[in-house]
Amino acid sequence: MKTALRSVGVHSAMIGLVMMLSAAPHAALAEARADVSCPGDSKLLNDGPTQVFGTGAGTYWSLIQDGLQSAFGNDDAAKLQYLSGVFGQQFATLDEARDFNLQAVSAGFDKNQDGLVCVYDLRGTRAYLKDPYSKFTYFQLSDAKVTKKVDGALELRSVPSH
Repeated sequence: MKTALRSVGVHSAMIGLVMMLSAAPHAALAEARADVSCPGDSKLLNDGPTQVFGTGAGTYWSLIQDGLQSAFGNDDAAKLQYLSGVFGQQFATLDEARDFNLQAVSAGFDKNQDGLVCVYDLRGTRAYLKDPYSKFTYFQLSDAKVTKKVDGALELRSVPSH
């Protein structure tokens, strides 16, 4: 009996450790980075780079959530059905659809894997999409640009006196 309890304890500790290690990169990415930017554009959302993973303001999922709320209100079943149709597969929960969507954004658009992308509003006609809710949930995406800094590049050099 003691070995079974010890085994459960060790197993639980390992699961906890794995969860902490997998969450650490996302926590580090959540901090604002001054060396990352998006090309200036009036359609840029979130005033600059958008976090791929995470929740709350400034994240990609918050843009999707806001769009789903505008399109479907509080009808979670309709939101789930819509996302299942968009991605061509059934999801059991909105969390499952969110995870699938964020992984697709990360793999497809975050080329430098820094956890940030640039998100732009699609303006104009979306008739070719044949989706009446596309104005709420479709965006243009690109990778965020990381500015490389060179030590001493901005140092002022004194001019020799004559």
